Parts: sequence; C-alpha cells; structure tokens
Amino acid sequence: MDSYDRVMAALKGNADELDYIPCINSAPSCTMDLMKRFDTWWPEVHRNPEKMAKVGSAAHRVCGLDMITIPFDMVVEAEVFGVSIDYHEDKVESRYGFWPSKKNPLSKLIVPLIVPENIPEQGRVQVIVKAIKLLKEEFGGQVPINVQIIPPFTSISYYILDTVRFFVSIARGPDQVREVIDEALPVYIELAKIYSEAGADIITLHDMGANAKAMNEIQFRDLVKPYLKRITERVETSIINICGLTLPFLKDMVECGATAIAIDETDSMSDARNIVNKIKPGYPIIGNISPKELLLEGTPEQISESVKNIIQEGVSLVAPGCDLVLETPTENLCAMVEATRKYGKI
Repeated sequence: MDSYDRVMAALKGNADELDYIPCINSAPSCTMDLMKRFDTWWPEVHRNPEKMAKVGSAAHRVCGLDMITIPFDMVVEAEVFGVSIDYHEDKVESRYGFWPSKKNPLSKLIVPLIVPENIPEQGRVQVIVKAIKLLKEEFGGQVPINVQIIPPFTSISYYILDTVRFFVSIARGPDQVREVIDEALPVYIELAKIYSEAGADIITLHDMGANAKAMNEIQFRDLVKPYLKRITERVETSIINICGLTLPFLKDMVECGATAIAIDETDSMSDARNIVNKIKPGYPIIGNISPKELLLEGTPEQISESVKNIIQEGVSLVAPGCDLVLETPTENLCAMVEATRKYGKI
C-alpha cells in the first residue's frame, strides 16, 4: 500500500483498508538538517519552486513520512495582500534558521482589506503552484501533496494587521473584525482553488491563532468557524489544524466540514477522541506528537512510547502536533515513523 492510498483511506475513515496508520505532517516539516542534506538553503526554499519541492519532499524521502507539505512559512497570504516580508537574508550565515516574517503591519487601523487583483500572480503564489506541479509530476498518486493555507483569522490578526489592535477590537465588539474578514475571505477561497487546480491533493487550513487561549467559544463560532466552513465547502479534501488548546472547540471544528482535524499535545488524544466520537464516530483526528519536548528535545525511545500511547488512545493519523522546530533532529522524525509502523499495524 503506498502513502497516497494509505493517507486517503485514513482520511475517509476507512481504517479497515489500511496496512498501518499513516505518519504524516499536516504542518510543514522543513528543518535545518533536511535543508543541509539536500544542499538547499533558506531563504530560497521559500522563493524557488524547485528548491521548495526538494525540501518539501525531504522528510518523505529520508524518513518515510506519508505526506509532502508545502509551503513552510506563515506569511504567504499576507504577502498576497501586499505586506512587506523580511526573508532575513542577513542571517543566512547563522547556524539557526529564520522563518520569513512581516516587516510591518499593512495597517495599524482595523479596516477592510483591499482585495488584490489577479491573485495568481501576487506574492509567491506562482512559486507554490510550480512546486505543486513538480511534486505532482514525481509523486502523483504515490504520496499525497498537501498545501498549507493560513486562514483569515490567524492570517489577518497575526500577519497582516496590527495584532494588538486587532484583539482589542475583538474585545470591544466583533462587528469591525467581522467586516474585515468578510472582505478578505474571497482571497483565501481563491488560493485554495488555485492550489487544488495545480494538483494539491489536500488543503490544510492552519489556523494556529484560533485556539482556546486566544478566544472563547462564542468568538470562535463568530469569527473562525463560518469562514473555515466556507473554504472547506470548496475543497474536496481538507484538514483543519489548530495548535494550542482546542478541546472546547472540537465540536465546532468537526462541524466546519473538513475531512479531518489536527490537534497538538496540549489536548489529550483520549479526551479528543471521546468528544469527537459523540459528535461523529470515527471522524479522523490527526496528531499529536510534541514538536518541541519530543521531536526536538526527546529521545527516540520517548517518541516511540508517545506514538504507542496516542495510537492506543484513538489517533487516526500520527503527526507532529504543530510546525517542526527548525533544529529538529532527523533521527527523531525517523523514530516517529518507525514507531507508527510498529504500533499502528492494522
């Protein structure tokens, strides 16, 4: 059974068709060591489609992960709206990696965004499209190609507008923020369409800022859920990935209509499975190996034990709970895959 069939069967809830539970990366799996192994460095992995495809597939090639995920950073959508991006070229010689980041917010005022014209030609959209096509040419039908989109709430609040003022506006009343998201939503829907038409098998909506420490349930249902739902309605296969505490939102996350949800180690997998099974029995849950405490700092033995535990607790697809830390050792990623194959046999 190849990775594509394995992942798609798991996402459809057809566990009886599997040889073993898939081990994937719904969030990016770019690391310093994988870049070094393929002699492909940042910031060009973010701007060159050939290099993006090479590093995006590295964890599959080296460790056997059952998914390929691109792009690697959180500011693609912000750049589409015209935010100036810092690629940290001045730190290329550092032994540490740096993710692209916004230089300044597009506006300190919480005002509706101007939807850019000709979205396919904005920012790095064509870089991602070309990388998808390269990956599809090599791995199509064998390994699923997953494309990450940062959805409206997280994208606008953290990477486009002034974060502090955005959350102050929410506290004062949601109307102004809702208007901003309403105006911007078509861009995110269009991006999902562009990537799907280029050949992406899965779209992951990585809404890492929409967790229960950032907002309450009412705010989630008002400012996050409707917009995620409107995107998933237009995507054949999708994942909603939220890092941080999500147990209070699990019912709403399932009702967003994605093919699966992904959670991190903040949530107990057994608690999540119990909650989700009451809403939609057998609905796929992805997660939730700690990227920092285990994959960065842990031993292969600790990682193996954690994989064993979450499989016993009902995980559908094993994955890092959120984005990998750039310094993650490759041997720890391999340990996660090996443990999944050992304990996840059907």
